[in-house]
Amino acid sequence: MASSTRGRLFRLLAALSVLFAGIVWTAIEGDAISQETQSQGDVLFVPSPAVMKVACLGYDNLLSDVFWLRTVRYVHNQQKGAKHFDMLNDMLEVVTHLDPYALDVYKRGGCWLYQDAESPHEGIEFMQKGLRLVPEREKNRWELAYHIGQCYRDVLYDEPNATRYFEMARKMPDAPAVLIVAVAAGYERQAMFEKAKTLWKEARDTTADINIRNAAHQKTLDIETTKRTIGFLKQKIDTFKEQSGRVPHHLSELVKAGLLDAVPTPPLKGKYEIETSGRVRYVYVPQDLAEPK
Repeated sequence: MASSTRGRLFRLLAALSVLFAGIVWTAIEGDAISQETQSQGDVLFVPSPAVMKVACLGYDNLLSDVFWLRTVRYVHNQQKGAKHFDMLNDMLEVVTHLDPYALDVYKRGGCWLYQDAESPHEGIEFMQKGLRLVPEREKNRWELAYHIGQCYRDVLYDEPNATRYFEMARKMPDAPAVLIVAVAAGYERQAMFEKAKTLWKEARDTTADINIRNAAHQKTLDIETTKRTIGFLKQKIDTFKEQSGRVPHHLSELVKAGLLDAVPTPPLKGKYEIETSGRVRYVYVPQDLAEPK
């Protein structure tokens, strides 16, 4: 009886070993697909995360590493070839299902999703998943929040959310002090001038980098100039309204009326607009959306 039991156990272990070897071979074999073939289309088969979890027989981290290498190869080939990233999100989900604490996977994968695959919302969602699962003590975890902020700022032009994530990153352990610049710039672009000026002053007074110090000092001056200009334009609009009985639609009307020599340009890479109430507001214009001169 004991001999029979040992025999069944041996056969079971042998079968499991063969199964595991097959899984590893299948994952590695994906790397053998030629660059030319991958560039023609997405031919890789991506198993579901749940299936991989069961099939890996407890070797979660090992299979996660193998599949991560396969993902890196996939991205590399698509960057050089057809640039089809349809399977990227599924592959990243497999990797992080097997190893949910893989900080570098969330960071690099999220950037690939929003930069290469041009899927900003998927990239943000993937990196937000990393923020939820990666332990707070993990070194450089702040980079996830920072890259989410970059995606909101540079791709979605969503300054409030960008600033929120830059602020989150700045407050995380090991975050570089220079992140205060990103937060200050975010408040500035939203015309939240008092918050922006406070942070620019802090950056100016605490940094050892002379370039940052000089730039931060200039920003405080630019903010004051912008605020004074807004007040000056409001006075001219009030005068125009007294003369014509209406609020001007554009600042150029003040020039035509002889109230301004020219429409002023803000020093903060934006423009001044007139609201229907007659108030003047500063509006930041992303440089890649600015009209060519």
